[in-house]
Amino acid sequence: MRIPFPIRRVLAPLVGLLLFGLAAPLLAQDSANLPTELEADEMVYDRTLGLVTARGSVEISQGDRILFADTVTYNERDDIVTASGNVVLREPSGDVAFAEYLELSDSFKQGVIREIRVLRADRSRLSARVARREGEDRTVLERAVYTRCEACPDHPDRPPIWQIKSGTVTRDLSTEIVEYEDAMFEMFGVPIFYTPYFYHPDPTVKRKTGLLTPIIGSSTELGGQLTLPLYVVLDDTSDLTFSPRITTKEGVVFGGEYRQRYDTGKFDTTGSITYVDEVDINNNKTGAEEFRGHLSSAGEFSAGNGFVTGFDINRASDDTYLQRYDISSADVLTSDVYLRGIEGRHAASVEFFAFQSLRQNDKDGDTPFVLPLASYTASGEPSFGGRLDGTASMVALQRTGGRDTRRVSLEGDWSTDHIGSFGDLMTFGLHLRGDGYSVSEAQSTDITATNDDELTGRVWPMASMLWRLPMARQDGRLMQTFEPLVQIIASPAGGNPSAIPNEDSQSFEFSEANLFERNRFVGFDRIESGSRVNYGIRLGLHGESGGRTDLIVGQSIRLNQTSSAAVGTGLEDRLSDFVGRLSIAPSDLVNYSLRFRFDADGPTIERHEHLLEAGDERYKLKLGYVSQSAIGGGVAAGDVEELNTEASAALAKDWQIFGAYRRDLTRSGGSLRAEIGLHYLDECFDFQIGAVRDFTSDRDIKESTSVFVRVKLLGLN
Repeated sequence: MRIPFPIRRVLAPLVGLLLFGLAAPLLAQDSANLPTELEADEMVYDRTLGLVTARGSVEISQGDRILFADTVTYNERDDIVTASGNVVLREPSGDVAFAEYLELSDSFKQGVIREIRVLRADRSRLSARVARREGEDRTVLERAVYTRCEACPDHPDRPPIWQIKSGTVTRDLSTEIVEYEDAMFEMFGVPIFYTPYFYHPDPTVKRKTGLLTPIIGSSTELGGQLTLPLYVVLDDTSDLTFSPRITTKEGVVFGGEYRQRYDTGKFDTTGSITYVDEVDINNNKTGAEEFRGHLSSAGEFSAGNGFVTGFDINRASDDTYLQRYDISSADVLTSDVYLRGIEGRHAASVEFFAFQSLRQNDKDGDTPFVLPLASYTASGEPSFGGRLDGTASMVALQRTGGRDTRRVSLEGDWSTDHIGSFGDLMTFGLHLRGDGYSVSEAQSTDITATNDDELTGRVWPMASMLWRLPMARQDGRLMQTFEPLVQIIASPAGGNPSAIPNEDSQSFEFSEANLFERNRFVGFDRIESGSRVNYGIRLGLHGESGGRTDLIVGQSIRLNQTSSAAVGTGLEDRLSDFVGRLSIAPSDLVNYSLRFRFDADGPTIERHEHLLEAGDERYKLKLGYVSQSAIGGGVAAGDVEELNTEASAALAKDWQIFGAYRRDLTRSGGSLRAEIGLHYLDECFDFQIGAVRDFTSDRDIKESTSVFVRVKLLGLN
């Protein structure tokens, strides 16, 4: 039978008592105005006693929340509700609570439940001999057991990986904490440690001041390490994590992170500091002491009208601090303050940069400040039968002990597309760029400079045409694609006078990625002048099951004699090296790629880069190999040959082994880094143990071995 039942205001506190440790009380109160229905085999109402009794398969529903019991009674005079016999409450969230008996009184502010068990949607379990509701905000459990671990399906009586047994557990919503008294932490049924008292934030609380999980480790450089992070909530928009790291060889390293949020933006700041014995470059103590540390701060804020402003500041006290204390392996720290904006077809930015080199041979006076770098780009509406784009940029480089450079550049591009009668696609373009330079104190940095101060510039016109003919054919279950490409670029030779310093174009690589670029130099200071023809083909085989093979290969032919590219780049001769990329992926489990550059005059391979990725979620392998001949006049001087491997394998359910190895294969090289570890992860326990061997040395940093252990109990705030 289904009849109205006057317990709409009863269900909310009843839910709160049953689901101790959950957010359900708040949810129940929010849904208190939903219609409530009762269904039972028998309903008895004693008007004289004011007693309503529902018996037999009682089902009380309110929205998606349902309460089951054998018997439910409601005493209107004493304002007491009881439920007994197979009491079950199902929550919309997936949480389920079980009990044998419950009673609520005193306008439902007081109550008791016997033999309560809760299964949460996140698979955690909570049980108690008795649960008492004391007022609207306080619930107490006696002889409680909590765990996030699921029971073993083959051995349900076997103890979980971890559980907490407590004589008394109190949840107080007014203070937003859960307190444990007389608590024992067990692993695999074995008591690990006992505490008379501890507490953690209520599960409904997202942020609460308190200690975080400690971090334990060891290394040959720092010795044993223990990090004890403390999280502090400052207000609704800011917090702080204070993380002192105690080491047996270097004392205490004080670290921390501060975070602040605003309506229009945010910023985060991390840093560390320590006071240790001063050492020389050979790691020998000098007898003095010094402060060492670092600072990293980043923020971004809305400036209105599509603009954002921000900063990213990174500094260290000395060259080796970050690497010695396992904070970062960077060899250059970049600090940036910027203003950027995009609106429609227009984009503008102004940026200021400062760099801190951590390399041994770099001098601070040789590293420039960028004060500033500014650019403006506009893309016009289609006109004159094509698209017209314009760019203006400027930069000022200032050094404390070397050459200062200021540059202004203006560039305009017009391009149009055309589809031919054979389905071929052609893109025509006209391009004009002008650069003006002012150079000061050039001879202090460049001994080849003829004058200390220079005013110079260039005008660089160019015309380009790219033709391609994409073709495809279906052959059974295989799709075949073929696309020839030809690009013609007309430009005057020269364009790189010696008076123009090379500040931003020192790094150069000729590959299939920039085969059809109009200027393969990444910066402004060098241009690839002269007329040339670039050509190549793209081939593809694609199966219906997802397998594919792709190949692109091409070459550049320069029409003039001189080259603006250095020896070893592959562009120093009129006929360039062949460049290309081969990708083979027979299935989702295997992917192989090869990038190559080989000499047009012979079989010499100047560069080849291999990458093999194989496996699924259980087994993964990543194998990389790169070999490149020396490039003259650039940053990457000297031969490069390196092997890099990463692998992981599932040993059993929830168990995984992982490792990585990197090695320099050149004659003067050797091992660079090795790592191996074991990882266990299930629904309630995250455990890692491993070792890392770093074979590199840098002044006071020697080869080192680190051992780490990470333990995380999932389900505890």
